[in-house]
Amino acid sequence: MGEVTLIPVFEIRPGRIDDFRAAAAKVIERVKGEPGTLRYDQYLSDDGTRAMNIEVFRDADAFVHHNRNVADLLPAQFDAGPVVHLDVIGETNDAMREELASVAASWLMPFGSIDR
Repeated sequence: MGEVTLIPVFEIRPGRIDDFRAAAAKVIERVKGEPGTLRYDQYLSDDGTRAMNIEVFRDADAFVHHNRNVADLLPAQFDAGPVVHLDVIGETNDAMREELASVAASWLMPFGSIDR
């Protein structure tokens, strides 16, 4: 099984940017201790209405560990900025799909690439 990348897009509720930032900061602080999380980048639109993460995990099992590790922190973040779109890129497994069953995700499998 190979790397898996998630790209969630959040729509930040009006007047909730500070709440979203505070909740996201708690998540990133906890993620720092996850050995299977290879990359976890957060981006915010200029107008503060939209955010996006690029999350790269060693494999689907590492994502499952991550999701369970931050589960108690996600309600505060999602309350301030719910996920409106999620791309899941790479090889997944049943456990990962179960973790994301409540989210409308696009599941993308590789079919060609180059690596330099």
